[in-house]
Parts: sequence; structure tokens; C-alpha cells
Amino acid sequence: MRIALVLETWDPAGGGLEQGAAQLAARLRLRGHEVVVVAFRAAQDAPRDGLHLVPWRARRLERAASAAVALADIGADLVHDLGVGWRYDVIQPPMGSRLANRARDLASLPRFDRWLRRIGPASRRWLREVRALETRQYRTGDGLVLAVSRRVADDLVALHGVAADRLRLVPNGVDVDRYAPARGVDGRDALRARCGAGPDVPLVLFAARNPRLKGLPALIAAAARQRSRGRRLRVVAIGHEPDASILREVDRHRAHDLVSFAGSVPDPLPWYAAADVFALPTWYDACSLTVLEACACALPVVTTRWNGAAELLTDGQDGFLVDGPEDIGALSAALERAAAPGARARIGAAARVLALRHTLDANVDVVERAYDAAIERRRARRRPEATSSTSGSPACQDR
Repeated sequence: MRIALVLETWDPAGGGLEQGAAQLAARLRLRGHEVVVVAFRAAQDAPRDGLHLVPWRARRLERAASAAVALADIGADLVHDLGVGWRYDVIQPPMGSRLANRARDLASLPRFDRWLRRIGPASRRWLREVRALETRQYRTGDGLVLAVSRRVADDLVALHGVAADRLRLVPNGVDVDRYAPARGVDGRDALRARCGAGPDVPLVLFAARNPRLKGLPALIAAAARQRSRGRRLRVVAIGHEPDASILREVDRHRAHDLVSFAGSVPDPLPWYAAADVFALPTWYDACSLTVLEACACALPVVTTRWNGAAELLTDGQDGFLVDGPEDIGALSAALERAAAPGARARIGAAARVLALRHTLDANVDVVERAYDAAIERRRARRRPEATSSTSGSPACQDR
């Protein structure tokens, strides 16, 4: 099958969306499919095989329209869109509805900053454009919608009225061969020493490119609360350099001796190997890939129920769940439970078993079944038309 995979940026070493797209493309090619990646930008070192670059457009609606034009010329058997446009057989928004994401992003801000964000001209323009885009994607579209979690599915139903027969639940998958307990351990001691975590001090790993939305301020506060109770731990944050708001949180909690910032790292695997606990007390996450990576590395995970990946975890069995990042007491208690020596081994082993149920191959199996269903759905719509012939093999109609 010739599959067009549509996304904004082609970068296998990028964030969760970009990494997931690259992993999906690679697995589909191993299964004999031809994959054409349709993107507007590509990282300098990203592979160019099968890449179709579309000129960048400043506005989302313009990018969606440009993607539709490009797809008409590609002649794919199926279009799998990752949240860019409205011309698709299958759409899979890895970050969920942008409108739902924005609501939780605003909730993470102090009240005055929230007000400023809401009234700002740029924010209002963004909101108008995203509403228009998502309306066309979900209300006027008729292809299948792959939701990476029940939370995302519920948001799409509530915000856009997506019909149940169009929805398929497809949680993220993880490469359990790459992310495994035995991988990356050679550098464990050096990284722990760099963070000031001795053999008896639990090291808690945080990984995100949007540290405020993903709950780093709450994690800093919870670590400070643990210190006030005489319990030692260290937090290391990777993925992004701290901005002024994060540094203010460090100052406010006098947590300079508790938190280290490693910034963007070329490979997170050694950091998983160095850590004892993984924490992502997020305000919103459609289905965090880093949580699954941590589970695959046999790390106890602490996250919130606002993370779609929390739907895969059982509290106290293969991870620890708190209702939200604003509950610092519950987050502190969960960190304490996760860092306990006995729990680390027991919960970590169970987390690895969970990851083995959510592999990349299992994920692609479900995606391929969705492809078959989408093609059959398209054929069913065309049967009453009784057309005698068609020119070419367009992947989908411009809905």
C-alpha cells in the first residue's frame, strides 16, 4: 500500500510527535508498505528517502490547504494525517485536540498570566484559527479518527461531536528492544554523580519540552516537601533549558540543591538508566511516550490522571497516579512510595510487563487494521455512486 503520512516537521530525533511518526514510517516500510512523508520542514540530518516537502506557510489553515493540494498530486492509496489538514482517510492527532490542550495549558498558569494570555491578540488569533481548522477536520470530515487515549476521544466527542463509528482507540507503542532495563547502564554512575545523587539518594527523572505544562513546578514543590520531612531525593530535568518561570520556582522553594537541569540531550536512554523514578505530573498529555519509555526501562512512574497514558497504568501496581499537579501533598506522597527501595524493584518489573503489552509492533497492528477499515469505509461510500471508471487512485475526497 502507498501511504502518505502528513505532519508539519520531519525529524526522527525531535519530540514525541516527530519520533512517533518516524517509528511508524519505519515499521510500515518493514511490513512492505511504501510511505511518502509529506511535511513542511525537515531536520537537517533527517533522511530524505520518501520525503515530499511542501513550502512552509505561516498559518495553519494555509498549511492545511497546501497539504491538500500536494496530496492530490501524490496519488497515495491512503492518507494518514497527524493533525495537519482536512484531506485524509485516517487522522491521528498525537497531542489530542488543540483546544483541549489549550484549556489545560491556561489552567497551569497563575491567574493574572492566564488573563493576559486570554486577552492577547496573538492568542485570540490562534484560537480562531484552531477552531476553524478543527471544525473542518472533525465536523465536516468523514474519515476515521485515531485517538491515542480515551481522554482524547472524549475531548473530540465533546468539542466536535465526532461520531462513535469514526473513532478508534490506538494508544502509543514503545520500542521495547531499545528501551530496556539493561540498556544505557554503563553511564549510570557518572550521570548520577553529575546530578549529586549518591548511591542512597533516589534520582527522579523528568523529561519534557514544555516543562511548565508537564508539571515541573509541581515536581519541584513536591521534592521540597520531601526535604522538609527529612527525606532525600534529587530531581533531574531533561528536554529543555529552564526558563525564567522555572528558575523562579527553584528560588521560591530554595531547591537549588534538589534540582539539576541537563537541557536537551541527544539520547534519553542513559538518563532512564541512571534514574530510580520517572515523574511527569502533567497538566495535560494525550498519551505520553516518555511514560511508556520509562515503563519499558523498568522505572516506577508517577504521573497524573490528566495524562492519557495513565489509562494504561494501575495505581500502586505498575505506577502511581495522582489526580492533578496542583495536589502537591498527593504528588509528594506518590514520590515517596515510588522511591521506596522495595517498590522500585516491584513496580518497575510490573511496568516493564505493561510496556511489553504496548509495543510498537502491537501499535502498528492496530493502525493497519484502521487502514483496512478506512479503505472499506471509503468503498462503501462510493458504491451507490455506480461510477463506471475513475482516473488514477485518489486516496480520499477533499471533505
